[in-house]
Amino acid sequence: MTRGWAIFFFAVMCLIWGLTWIAIRAGVEVLPPVFFAACRFLAAGPLLLAMAWFAGHRVMVRGCGFKIFYTAMLVNTICYGPLFWGLRYVPTGFSAVINLSLIPVGVFLIAVLAGQDRFSWTRMAAVALGVVGLFVMFQGRATIDPSPEALAGAVSIVVGTLSFCLGSVLTRPLARELPAFVLAGWHCVLGGAGLAIVSLFLEAPTISSFAGFLQPSVLAGWAFLVLGGSIVAYTIFLRLLVAWGPTAASGYSFVSPAIAALVGAIVLSERYTAAEGVGALIMFSATFLMLRTTGRRP
Repeated sequence: MTRGWAIFFFAVMCLIWGLTWIAIRAGVEVLPPVFFAACRFLAAGPLLLAMAWFAGHRVMVRGCGFKIFYTAMLVNTICYGPLFWGLRYVPTGFSAVINLSLIPVGVFLIAVLAGQDRFSWTRMAAVALGVVGLFVMFQGRATIDPSPEALAGAVSIVVGTLSFCLGSVLTRPLARELPAFVLAGWHCVLGGAGLAIVSLFLEAPTISSFAGFLQPSVLAGWAFLVLGGSIVAYTIFLRLLVAWGPTAASGYSFVSPAIAALVGAIVLSERYTAAEGVGALIMFSATFLMLRTTGRRP
């Protein structure tokens, strides 16, 4: 993948993952959150594996099954279970600040400790600048009701985010060995199965739970998460993990919220403040600074 194509795909990933917050919210307001997450991944996984098979890739993997299993648990089950549950009690703005600010910080620190990225003052400055931009952008929305449910939801989002950070770093060696469709497919199948088991114990869904998908907003959100969030964006992320390293690939967390806010203003006529514009500029600057170092990674 040339650098030009990599930047193009990075932009596509940022746009898709920036809009997934709206899709997730639409689903968890109607359906049990972990159940909704399981339905997403259990639908995306078989589609990804079928695409891999049609592309001529070997779908059944040998010798790295356990690594695929525990990384699937980290990036999907332990990440999205707490994340989807927390979104039910925490406002979207506050949850975005927690999730999106922790991702680059957590990935950077874990990647350096794991030897996946070299320590760089430039990258550290880029991460710090991006976090500042996030707080500037969401300063008017990053409020939370100090209720026990909301505080538990915030902690849940932190746990899910840190699980994703660790899983992303540990996934990079696998992404070097396996085709993106194969790895993404098994991550979705195994992670979705884990979420389904968690949902059975915590939420006790029934056949009637699927009735929520009859609502157009829920069905549209689910389809966007399956096709866009998992099949397109996640496979791009896996490729960028290999090409750029974990820290640079996680730079989407500084671009996605800026794009999402701008799309909301244009398409949904939402209010777009000067602070959000300043925050977006800061985050774009942080991402540019981070991507300048992509050629100097292990």
